[in-house]
Amino acid sequence: MKIGTIMAAVGLALSSATASAQSVTYDYDKAADFSRIKTYAWTTGTTLQDELNHKRIVSAIETQLGAKGLTKVEANANPDVLVAYHASFDRNIEINGFESGWGGPRFGGSRTGSARVEQIVTGTLVVDMVDASSKAMLWRGIASKEIDAKAKPEDRDKKANKAAAKLFKQYPPQRAE
Repeated sequence: MKIGTIMAAVGLALSSATASAQSVTYDYDKAADFSRIKTYAWTTGTTLQDELNHKRIVSAIETQLGAKGLTKVEANANPDVLVAYHASFDRNIEINGFESGWGGPRFGGSRTGSARVEQIVTGTLVVDMVDASSKAMLWRGIASKEIDAKAKPEDRDKKANKAAAKLFKQYPPQRAE
């Protein structure tokens, strides 16, 4: 086997591993005092129309907020922050090619190849925390990952919980001294 073929196989293996990894980022208002945030209420975001997945996302976020010491209250109970999530989907095309055979352009030989085209759906979940009194953005987390449309309900639950856990891993942000 040629070294070029080995390198191509390794490259494809690495690129497919990174393509399915979850991307998570966050940003926050450095002047905000996150230690004063104790209560939250939901506000309208760009939610999913699919009731089952909407409930999964809300439950996963509420679990993380509870683990961080925040208590859910009604919007009319003067919460410290308002929480909203936004969900979106992007569709991309992935082309995978394969070539095999022997001989080069000068020597003839026998070469064959094939290509496979797949549609890849990437989901993005954004969670915003807004100061309830001033309406100023305090914190935003963003998670993106390839979506498996054929996933079982248990796997969807697990992935929603994992995404929320990764989103809130760095919440509350630590102030740089």
